[in-house]
Amino acid sequence: MRRALRWLGVLLVAAFAGAVGFAVWLLRPGAPPPPLAPIVAQVETGRTEGGVSWMHGIGPRNFGPCIRVLAIDGGGTRGIIPALILQEIEKRTGQPIYRSFDLIAGTSTGAILALGLTRPSDADAREPAYTAADIVRFYEEHGAEIFPHWPPAVRALRRIFRPAYDVDTLEQIYATFFSDVRLQEALTNLLIPVYDIEDGRRVWFTALGTHSQVLMRELVRGATAAPTYLPPARIYTHARNPAKSAVAAVDGALFANNPAQTAFEAAQTLRAGNDKSVLLLSLGTGATRRPAKFEEAWGWGVLGWMDPLLEIAYSDPSIDHALRLVMEPKHTYVRLQPDLGSPAIALDDSAPATLARMREATRRYMSANAQELEYLLTMMALPRSPQCGPKVGADYERPEGPRPSAGTAKR
Repeated sequence: MRRALRWLGVLLVAAFAGAVGFAVWLLRPGAPPPPLAPIVAQVETGRTEGGVSWMHGIGPRNFGPCIRVLAIDGGGTRGIIPALILQEIEKRTGQPIYRSFDLIAGTSTGAILALGLTRPSDADAREPAYTAADIVRFYEEHGAEIFPHWPPAVRALRRIFRPAYDVDTLEQIYATFFSDVRLQEALTNLLIPVYDIEDGRRVWFTALGTHSQVLMRELVRGATAAPTYLPPARIYTHARNPAKSAVAAVDGALFANNPAQTAFEAAQTLRAGNDKSVLLLSLGTGATRRPAKFEEAWGWGVLGWMDPLLEIAYSDPSIDHALRLVMEPKHTYVRLQPDLGSPAIALDDSAPATLARMREATRRYMSANAQELEYLLTMMALPRSPQCGPKVGADYERPEGPRPSAGTAKR
């Protein structure tokens, strides 16, 4: 009897172990989840080889989040990093970026991506003029024109008395790239921050209301006007009887280098249904460190603190940390931020070797975080629930065929 009970116990333990093993095998990384089971992201992946990634969210197997949002940090020439990540997403989805997101927010260099990827083609107002690969080439081909190399002493001296760079070439590049396209023509909803130095206020540009007639080339010029690097810009509303005809704009990175939190809040109004679940993809422009010795910093004045202060302001991780704390299970939040290590990469470093370094760092990062990228693509591919309701968009009727305003914009 005892022997029979012993064998029965062994069989029960073996059966239990087998069931656990089968469950582990079934839910192993990369394996598809069982039917109708939730897809559960690894809550925090932490620091991995090549950077920091973070995921949060539980999405039903049969439906994905209702509202899909892309937020892109500022960072000067380091904007090539999110451009490379978006290039991979376009390649994997087979879709232009604007079709994957209900809202794209971009600060500073992120505004170049947000506006560039939603700028309609002159030949077909319903298709984008540029792919993410085109934006990558934009940084590679125009970075040195926008930020020409100055000897460090000359560059520092210029920044004491005036902006480091002239804007004639920059404005010509933006005029060629964006032509006369207005904000209302963007292929999806946009959110672009600038700081109005005349009124001392934060301004978030959207494609609605008094902002609808703003020219993309003027907006991107103001959105990328980083203090000490480039002079302020006038952004004209081109609206009838506006409260203010123009905004004296500088870089929105002064208050929102990471626009993800504001984008997340704005996204709640983009669907008319009861389900307000959000997929938020936040792309950084590379974490970089500028260590300084105490004894060295002790003697710094304005000149010594100029770059470190901007770097501290532009790399503040508080928005990312705040989003991690407030995310409800129904939402999906993915933060991708490659680590560029040392030496620090300046916002205006356009050297070919630096661009190659950022390319390689991004490649290593995406390879090390393949699971996060796969999870993101899976969630993006899932259909929306009927509870999402219709999309609430801009009041602009997009024509078929060529853009009607091509060549007609006036200052």
